[in-house]
Amino acid sequence: MSTMLSQSVATLTASSYLHRPKRGLPRIVQRVPTRGVKSTLRRVVCSADYELLYFDARGAAETSRILFAVSGVQYEDSRYKFSFVEGKPKVEDRHAEDKAAGRFEANLDRLPVLKVNGSAIGQSKAIERYLAQEFGLAGSNSIQAAQIDAYCEHVRDISTAYGKERGSPFAPMSDETKEKIEKWFAETLPGWFERLEKATGPDGFAVGEKLSLADVCLHQLVTAGTMGSDERSLASLCEYPKLDAVVKQVH
Repeated sequence: MSTMLSQSVATLTASSYLHRPKRGLPRIVQRVPTRGVKSTLRRVVCSADYELLYFDARGAAETSRILFAVSGVQYEDSRYKFSFVEGKPKVEDRHAEDKAAGRFEANLDRLPVLKVNGSAIGQSKAIERYLAQEFGLAGSNSIQAAQIDAYCEHVRDISTAYGKERGSPFAPMSDETKEKIEKWFAETLPGWFERLEKATGPDGFAVGEKLSLADVCLHQLVTAGTMGSDERSLASLCEYPKLDAVVKQVH
């Protein structure tokens, strides 16, 4: 069970993984998360019954939670609580019960899983793209949709590159790793951001003239603990006005 939980957040830092929402309930219906996200930038009329299943952490479900928030769509935010035993995550018994009942089969017995009117969707990126389509956050045409997909993949490339430098988010940070992280923020990340700045639209959004999944993905890169320190991640945007403007559309 701990292996599956670790795999679900393999690219995240321990600080991101340990974050708890202020409301802290295992099953809640919420419109806007309690983090620093603008309250409903737009309002989507939706009759679907949504339930998002994940651990009581940000991790691989947080982008989807933000998509619900900025769209003003209610959903059931089902969270499985966990604790650390000898440095390894141990999930509450309800998780094993739901797994045995087949609740996670759409994602090969892993999380997250999105339930939509009784149907199930697995894989965090598939869930994000589905929600973006449903909520009008996937562009105005097929070209923009592809550009948004590409932008999200650029952001994922940056996250993956950081993860290779950091190593396991559960491992203590050695002096060697600390040096790698310093180099990341001083040299490597600016190189990524310089190129991403050039690929970012001129109108305050990553792609096009309205909010999209691409904006939310960049926001999550620098505010969800993905690169360890959110403070350092946000500070890194100061020399890249288009990236900074995108994040402020959501933050």
